[in-house]
Amino acid sequence: MTTPAGNGPLSAVSAATVERLEGTDARESNVAAGKALGDAVGTTLGPKGLDKMLVGSSGTVVVTNDGASILDRMDVEHPAAELVVDVAANQSSSVGDGTTTAVLLTAELLSEAAELFEMGLHPFTVTRGYRRAGETAMDRLDAAAVEVDPGDDARLRDVAATAVTGKWDDDANATFADLAVRAVRAAEADGTVDLSRVTLRPVAGGSVDDSALVSGLAVDMESSSTSIENVDVPKRIDGATVALFDRQLTVDEADAVSNVSVDSPETLQALREYENDAYAATVAAFRDVGADVVVCQKSIDDPLRRELARADVLTVERTRQDEMHDLAAATGAELVASLDELSPATVGRAESVERRRLGATDLLVVTEGGDAEHVSLLLRGGTRHVVDEVERIVEDCVHVATLAVENGRVLPGGGATELHLARELRDVADGVGGREQLAVRAFADALEAVPRTLATTAGVDPVDALVELRARHHDGDRDVGLDVGAGRPRSMAEAGVLEPLVVKQHAVANAEEAANALLRIDDVIAATGEEGGDEGPGGGHADHDHGGGGGGGYPWAIGH
Repeated sequence: MTTPAGNGPLSAVSAATVERLEGTDARESNVAAGKALGDAVGTTLGPKGLDKMLVGSSGTVVVTNDGASILDRMDVEHPAAELVVDVAANQSSSVGDGTTTAVLLTAELLSEAAELFEMGLHPFTVTRGYRRAGETAMDRLDAAAVEVDPGDDARLRDVAATAVTGKWDDDANATFADLAVRAVRAAEADGTVDLSRVTLRPVAGGSVDDSALVSGLAVDMESSSTSIENVDVPKRIDGATVALFDRQLTVDEADAVSNVSVDSPETLQALREYENDAYAATVAAFRDVGADVVVCQKSIDDPLRRELARADVLTVERTRQDEMHDLAAATGAELVASLDELSPATVGRAESVERRRLGATDLLVVTEGGDAEHVSLLLRGGTRHVVDEVERIVEDCVHVATLAVENGRVLPGGGATELHLARELRDVADGVGGREQLAVRAFADALEAVPRTLATTAGVDPVDALVELRARHHDGDRDVGLDVGAGRPRSMAEAGVLEPLVVKQHAVANAEEAANALLRIDDVIAATGEEGGDEGPGGGHADHDHGGGGGGGYPWAIGH
């Protein structure tokens, strides 16, 4: 529908051509967009969830069943779909897991609302019922959570493995969970986990089973020149003194002369003497502060590296900025930009510094010593694609293990928690007057999409599975969920399928908020501003910020 913009709420886009979706059309469009994303990631849920192949415009291929990775890489244009993608991003950044569940619940809430609209319910009634159901769900989740001993490594491994079950084979998932728990243990002090002391270092080449936890900070030296001809460069230094140089390490040009003309043997000899003196002075500057290791953020001149190696100084160049800061934190060294800033106060200390080679990758492992030690997870895989996926999996394991240690409360997985909430909400709905009761029941139905999807991806009849699971919950077995491997109901606590409470809380809250935000919209307006007028960058009015995109107008969403 195309109309000229008039006065009132659309005055900000006067003198523009406005394309609009109003009322039912707007709601149907938003619901369809949300359902499309839910369908896209829903089949990845659970131990038998399937993978997605994401192909970039440049031919880059990523194979994953991680919901956050899928949505982050999808080319999403619909404004409602972008809001659902934000749900996944918020879930991932907040708790590191549960993105697929959050998106699936959002899509189901939108779908259930569409049916309520067809029955004649007003959007305000639906959103009010959803809000009431969401608040009740938060209370019931808190009451249903059980304590887990933060010192029980076996239970922590169960929590970590639950987050990644189905992303790899069982043996590999057990390995990932064990590595994650050991890393979290190393970074934990007084019930708090400092994840800045855990480094995930993917290394292509070798088997996934070769992944290991090492004490110390592992720095990638892939682009660093570490082999110097005819010089025995030390591979390990105990009790090392470390200097961090934040600029290119080279010989300064003489007195601002950028070009030197060599017109005689004497001039050439003088130039060589200058360079030799400059190299010697640089080496002496590092040796004067006791530096055994010099890490440079940019390149180091080949002759200078050779001279430093002859002085038994290990050099590393072209180090990423984030790794430089990690080294500073690990060793206590300060980043310096010139030799004049170098002093005994700016260098750091390490128990040991060692060069290791894994596959085709050189690593520098810096061990601090003491109680608060840095640890690195060396993650292996046959190809870059494989090792990148391993990194995503282990990162999820680390996050949920951290939540279990710090929060100490978990819920049964396998759809058990969603079934329990659905039953509780149906009981609450009986006491809700008016049509709002239908919205509370719809919220309960949406929650059951999780066990239904688990059954579908496992090849189990979803109707039969839900009937049997409901019967078990009716009998009081509220921790019973779907054992996907066996295709039957089972106690999730006995099966070791556990999820941190905060993951489920965020998933339900994010889904309810996103669904209500979309359901309140009755007008979707795309405006393309004309040249001239009081407009901000990207064609938008200067007094409004609606996330405009450059050069093509921006979507407007006006809720009532």
